Amino acid sequence: MSNILICYFSGTGNTKKVVKEFAKNMQNFGATVTLHNIEDGEIKQDLNNFDHIGIAYPIHAFNAPEIVLDFAKTLKKCKFKSKKPLFIIKTSGEPLVLNNISSTKLRSILKKNFVLTNEYHYCMPYNIIFRHTNNMAYKMWNTAQNVIPIDCQEILQDKIDKLSYFPCRHFLSWAFRIEHWGGKFNGKHYKVNESCVKCTACAKRCPTHNITIENGEFKFGKNCIMCMRCSFCCPTNAIKIGFFNKWKVNGQYNFDAFNESETQTHKKYCKKAYKKYFKKMETKISQNMQK
Repeated sequence: MSNILICYFSGTGNTKKVVKEFAKNMQNFGATVTLHNIEDGEIKQDLNNFDHIGIAYPIHAFNAPEIVLDFAKTLKKCKFKSKKPLFIIKTSGEPLVLNNISSTKLRSILKKNFVLTNEYHYCMPYNIIFRHTNNMAYKMWNTAQNVIPIDCQEILQDKIDKLSYFPCRHFLSWAFRIEHWGGKFNGKHYKVNESCVKCTACAKRCPTHNITIENGEFKFGKNCIMCMRCSFCCPTNAIKIGFFNKWKVNGQYNFDAFNESETQTHKKYCKKAYKKYFKKMETKISQNMQK
């Protein structure tokens, strides 16, 4: 029986949703699964007791979020009897091949103690840029649910499956990490408007404790990682996200049903990339059913 650890960070719930699906399927295949929320800090258990270790995150500007990279540095300090098999799970709102480079820095940090065996990318609906339709959210999630059992079996059966990379990925990954600095700068310009009901959910849920309340006034500091949890989950849509406010998305998606009457938006956005992604997933599912 395999003993699996999955360490995850999830801004607004998509990555957590995928990770829980992984855990459910791995347990169905007889594995023991431990989930660790990266927001909870360093892991207390002996990592030598796990057969496979996974790291899951939402892609931020073609990179892993800074909170994930900082966590990876704590794993770098751990003492291992031998290199551990590592699998990576990542989510994003679009299936651009450029997303493949998002683990470049993460893998560099972990290369001393881990060997990458599997890497998976799942499309899940945006929490910034624009709002996907619920139909697209349903399609994304339904696709993930059908392919995740296959991916779980690959990991448990030690079948290597990696994403393709391309030249200049190290430079591109480094260049796009300007988002880490940019997030801190932009985060200081977040504001709360008059529709705020002072529920304080944003401050309580912020993964970097970047939101404080003094004398009833909300203040946004310099530790923002632009996970969008505060603005996406705000019950009254009261938070302005600085220079990116035109890209703001607010409110949970309905993943459970397809609505025939819903109007599709942004029909041409990444059209070829989405078509290729869903076709690839359908092929993988179909081939697995034929075995």
